[in-house]
Amino acid sequence: MRELFLGWQRVVNGFELIEVEEEEALFVFRCTHFDWRTRKCGSYASRPFMCRDYPRALLDQPWPVLFDACGFRPIARNAEQMRAALRDQQIPEAEREKLEKKLYLR
Repeated sequence: MRELFLGWQRVVNGFELIEVEEEEALFVFRCTHFDWRTRKCGSYASRPFMCRDYPRALLDQPWPVLFDACGFRPIARNAEQMRAALRDQQIPEAEREKLEKKLYLR
């Protein structure tokens, strides 16, 4: 099944396997359609569903993890109120900033 999955990703989606993280049971792929110079997809009209749905599919998760290069950033609906509540607490500034990032408050 693994070889079938990897073959499908390579042939159909154009994803090249670059790393396997055994502990996390995670495959890391590089898209052969992405142009790093222009930062655009070379097959945008026929891109796979996972690309069409990224990052929207992650935003319903409690702790969405987006790629660092991704331009999207989730922000909590009540971010301003939460930031104000954190400012009222006796939390060191560095710790407060970590919490704000983890809770998607900015």
